This record gives sequence, C-alpha cells and structure tokens, in this order.
Amino acid sequence: MDYSLDLYTYRVSCTVNMEQNLKRIPPTPPPRRAESAAQTVPVQSHPSMGKGFYISKTLGVVGIVLGVGAVATIIALSVVYSQEKSKNNEVKPTEGTTVRPSGTTTAPTTAPSNEIWDRYRLPDTLLPESYNVVLWPRLKPDDRGIYIFTGNSTVTFRCEKETDLILIHSNKLNLTAAPTLTSLGSTSAPAIQSHWFQLTTQYLVIHLNVKLKVGESYQLFTDFVGELADDLSGFYRSVYKE
Repeated sequence: MDYSLDLYTYRVSCTVNMEQNLKRIPPTPPPRRAESAAQTVPVQSHPSMGKGFYISKTLGVVGIVLGVGAVATIIALSVVYSQEKSKNNEVKPTEGTTVRPSGTTTAPTTAPSNEIWDRYRLPDTLLPESYNVVLWPRLKPDDRGIYIFTGNSTVTFRCEKETDLILIHSNKLNLTAAPTLTSLGSTSAPAIQSHWFQLTTQYLVIHLNVKLKVGESYQLFTDFVGELADDLSGFYRSVYKE
C-alpha cells in the first residue's frame, strides 16, 4: 500500500471540509463607529421661561445679611428706648440744685380738687400772644457733679375774662427770682400776692392782689434753673461717642 497517496488524499479532504465550514459561518459585520458622546439635543424653551426676576447668589446673601442687621438694630434701639423710658418714669423732681427765693412755696400733692389749678386744661381767661424763652445749658457738671441749665421766659398775653390768677406750665424748674408782671396798656399791672408750684398738674400758679382788666395786655417774666438730666424728658442731655 502506498501510504504517501493516502496522506495526500486526507490532507485534501480536510482542506475541502474546512473551506465548506468557513462558507457556512456568516460574515462578521464591521465594527460600528462609536457615536459621539456629545450629541446636540434640541431643547425647546417654555414660553414662560425668560420672564421674571433673577438675582445672583452673592447678592441674595448680602440682602439677607443686611435684613438681619436691620432687624437686630431695630430690636436693640427698642430695648434701649424702653430702658430709658422706664428710667424716666422713676425720675423724681430735682432736689437741692437751685436756690429758692423767699415767698416761693410748693403746694402739697393731694388729690385733685375743684380749684382751677387742679384742672389739666388751661382756663380761657388769658390768651397768650407770644413767648420768648432763653435757655443756657451747662455742658460741664458743677461742683456737685450735676449738669444744670438756666433760663428765662417772657410771656405776652391778653386778658379775655377778669381773673386774679395766672397759670403757666412748669415742670422740674425752680425760680431763681420772684416773677414780675408788667402792663403793656395804660393801667398799671396788679401786684403779685403769692406764687407756688402745683406739682400734680405741673403749673406755676401766680395769685394777684386784684383782677386783671379785660382787653389789656401784660407780660410775665420768670427766671429759672433746672437740671440738665439724661432722662429723655423735657430739656435733656444726650451724649454719644464715635
């Protein structure tokens, strides 16, 4: 037997079988290109977009900080005002800061009576025409460590109804001289019989020896002194540092 022929025949047979098997395998499709990761996707904007008010984050933070600071400032000022107001309610009339002339007395603080000086509304017997007030504050304390102010007042008024009383508002003031009354008409002014402070209604009451005449004009002059306190009441002292 010729073994070389058989070997050749086997090789040819194997080759033919392999070619037939390769023809049966479907061809491998070519690799697809990778799609670009960054694809442009059309976006349709809503009709309402683009309208409205927009602020940056920094501006929003600044606005919040300013708002909180404003609220804190208002609260602090309210607390300070309440404290000063409570102090003002506890302030008593000035004691020992002025010289009282002879004849000046203070009426006792009793329950309001039917007297004209115990009424909070001024009577209609006198009609003020002008006020001339001079105030001189002392911005340095005196030897007793008290801040004071001095001043005077000239009130011009006309008599509407006969009366022997003159009422003028006064609070926490002390007279340094007796008040004087002069007439601006042809007749002389009545003499002042007595005067006192009515603390309940905060009046300086002047009692005359005779009644004023209707239609006549008069001038009342007073010289006074008071404490320049920091109680936010009347003519007061306020200090701040920068």
